[in-house]
Amino acid sequence: MNGGTLALMIAGLVGFGAGAYLAATGSREVGIVLMGGGLIFQVLTLRQLRAAKKDQSDAG
Repeated sequence: MNGGTLALMIAGLVGFGAGAYLAATGSREVGIVLMGGGLIFQVLTLRQLRAAKKDQSDAG
């Protein structure tokens, strides 16, 4: 797992967490947007992990 994948993972978790907090405490629209952004980062992370797994299985 490289640094880019870790950065996407952390950005997704922080974005979703901040969005959930904001949606629950008042600014609902901004919270929902941040949660959506966090989910997009998580999907990109999963895509990177699948590609790395496929490359690893092709090499062996």
